Amino acid sequence: MKHKIIIIVGTVTLSVLSCKSKIETISGYYNYDTACVSVEKNGVQTVKAWGFGLREKEAISNARKNAIDDILFKGIRDGKGGCNIRPIISNPNVKRDQERYFNVFYTPNGAFQSFASLPDENWLRQKLKINKKYGGNLVYEIILEVDIQGLKVQLQRDQIIP
Repeated sequence: MKHKIIIIVGTVTLSVLSCKSKIETISGYYNYDTACVSVEKNGVQTVKAWGFGLREKEAISNARKNAIDDILFKGIRDGKGGCNIRPIISNPNVKRDQERYFNVFYTPNGAFQSFASLPDENWLRQKLKINKKYGGNLVYEIILEVDIQGLKVQLQRDQIIP
């Protein structure tokens, strides 16, 4: 009888331990705001942006869009001080009022791409290991150079800002 109890307890213990699932890191609690890395004298800011996508190319494109959108409408609050903290467009209704313009601006071959570029090879572009998934997508942290002056000139030329 003692042997049966030991076998039953051992079997139950092994089955409970084998059912333990692997815990994945949840990236939903991570801060994905665009952060300032450095400021250049020529109107270029180097920022760290986040992109989500099923493939690296899609994630890089999303990171570029996120960086430009944050600079235009939210401003940059994280990272090194000295960046342009205030958004370029202070009127929150512009994105809604000029929806057609911004839909074209953010298309895959849109104008936003000429203002957010990957820096020289000395910067690292890395896939995050801690936050592998976010809603089924891969999460990438990308270092970008954003031409703030060129962006302002383009928006003035297109009569989006005065």
